[in-house]
Amino acid sequence: MGMSRPLTGTLVALLLALTACGGDSGDPGEAAAGDRCVGDFDPAEDYFPVKQTVRHASNFTLRYAKNYQVITVKQPSPGVKPETYVLVRCGTPAPALTGPLAGAVTVETPVAKVFAGSTTHLPFLTELGALDRLKGVAAAGLITSPQVRALVKAGTVVEYGGVTGEEVDTEKVIGARPDVLMTDGRENRAYGPLRQAGVKILANAEWQEATPLGRAEWIKFVAALTGGEATATRVFDKVAADYGALVAKAAKASPVTVLPGQMFQGQWAVPNGGSFTSRLIKDAGGTHAWAATPGTGSATLDLEAVLAKARGAKIWLPQVNEWKTLADVTKADPRHAEFAAFTSGDVWSINKVLGPGGGNDFYERGVGRPDLILADLVAVLHPELSPGHTFTFYRRLTR
Repeated sequence: MGMSRPLTGTLVALLLALTACGGDSGDPGEAAAGDRCVGDFDPAEDYFPVKQTVRHASNFTLRYAKNYQVITVKQPSPGVKPETYVLVRCGTPAPALTGPLAGAVTVETPVAKVFAGSTTHLPFLTELGALDRLKGVAAAGLITSPQVRALVKAGTVVEYGGVTGEEVDTEKVIGARPDVLMTDGRENRAYGPLRQAGVKILANAEWQEATPLGRAEWIKFVAALTGGEATATRVFDKVAADYGALVAKAAKASPVTVLPGQMFQGQWAVPNGGSFTSRLIKDAGGTHAWAATPGTGSATLDLEAVLAKARGAKIWLPQVNEWKTLADVTKADPRHAEFAAFTSGDVWSINKVLGPGGGNDFYERGVGRPDLILADLVAVLHPELSPGHTFTFYRRLTR
């Protein structure tokens, strides 16, 4: 278990034969999905009366035909060519995979069994009321959600990727017969054998979006699979409205200088001006020394270069699980005491909620709830605008 290993043709055939026998007929997720299959196909009928519109996400597109949807993920991971998925309403015929659909992966929807390769997928399933579809997770120890951890403990959800999620147990995945295995878009040596065995592998690459609302809108990607279109639209519209209201509130205050990040393996990654982090800081009514740097990624500097440019920043926002006190900061490097934010004690990290295995709720639930992240940041940068705020992800390091 926990090791990715090649499957022989005989073993693949045997596993496929065993899993084709129908499985557990008492699985409520499968029964529910079966109930939603079309019994008498009418080519003139529109089987998607509720349609989603993608407004903020830039890394995937969604279009509709009468009985299927087409999702194209433009860049599953950096430098990788686009992938197209044809989501066919269960009980209706799939289109010919020719022309623009050539090479597409076809999936019958709504799906009943989902394997999730990233903890960022879990809040979307939760918000959609579709946790009953979750049957597998890559690395259970990294999960912060009590609901999902309880499902793993009960054996309802299996772990297929080991401690880190990287070493995929191919036999376990094939034996479980997931309708889809969502990945973060990065390839794993196990995916070839899994595709050979008929497992549908889809890239949920929300992490490549440069805006908070762009990442959150990937709930619509998951909804297209589960049939939760109306719920996804309602949830996302509320998040977007709350986020917009916070941006408007923060815009009334003077920008506060921020120091983002921290040293890691001898380098400090500072966000470029078009990055996700820079957008959050700007929307919260802040700015930083690299805000005018073009690009969506980050640049790496040494500590002395960061001190030279951002020594006087009012607020420091590291992203470190381990730092709980200011003593932890100087223990990591005594030169950290030279930052003005350290002297004033205005050092805030994202480690308020950590899972028992070290997972961080900021990176899990925060992906779908940028409104909660922004509410915390506005309260950090402009406490006068948010009196009595209860923090969700951020905590101030103690002395």
